[in-house]
Amino acid sequence: MSVNEEIREQQKKLKDMTLKARIAYFWEYYKIHTIIAVAAIIFIVTIVRDIANNKPYALYAMFINVEATDSQYALQDGFAEFAGIDTAGEAVLVDTNANFLSSTTDSSAVATSEKAMAVISAKTLDVMLADENSFAHFAGQETFMPLTEYFSQDELKELSGRIFYMDQSLIDYLMSDQYTDYILTNKYDESNKYAKLAAEYQETFVFPIMDYEDMENPVPVGIILENSAPLTDTGAYVTKTPIAGIVTNTQHKDNAKKFIQYLMQ
Repeated sequence: MSVNEEIREQQKKLKDMTLKARIAYFWEYYKIHTIIAVAAIIFIVTIVRDIANNKPYALYAMFINVEATDSQYALQDGFAEFAGIDTAGEAVLVDTNANFLSSTTDSSAVATSEKAMAVISAKTLDVMLADENSFAHFAGQETFMPLTEYFSQDELKELSGRIFYMDQSLIDYLMSDQYTDYILTNKYDESNKYAKLAAEYQETFVFPIMDYEDMENPVPVGIILENSAPLTDTGAYVTKTPIAGIVTNTQHKDNAKKFIQYLMQ
């Protein structure tokens, strides 16, 4: 049957249907298209509204797996006061609605991954906070700039014991064709310790956290925020100790550093 014949056949069916039957028929055959169209319209309207109403960001931070999402406003206000940011002209956004568990592919984990990729690609995100396993997952994707780009050697020395390191050799393996081949074939070089670590991660969903002494090329990428008064007081992280990192292509380097210093109080 040709396309035109198919159309005429559908029109003939509709002609003899009641209104209720037509609606049911339409929903049965076009509900997916309708849902996608409505979602697209909502998305476009939201984007247009945000562009129209938004002030430029002074800082955009994403908090993953927080314990109190309503901590957002106190953190935003607290940092604006700490950094002397005039919120009449610039906005501070602390996104506390991101959830990520590497052991699952549910909608929230997928949405968080996609959101993170989107705002990083748009050069919007400045700082990310997450529990150790989630932070290491994103660090393994080259999400964070080495802290040496923002902190002096003296500052890093003062932070001794609070710095989270990643082995650049592990990151390089995770970004390599060898790792891609392993994902496709489930085969890897067992003599390569990084290949073994990556394979274990795929099986256990626990990102390999290496001791500093075992790293070939340790790079400081995060600051461990233990006993952070702002995080504890707002309830953002009470039972967890998050790690903060500055995103590779942040457009607000000074404020990104200040935000971490604010959280280290």
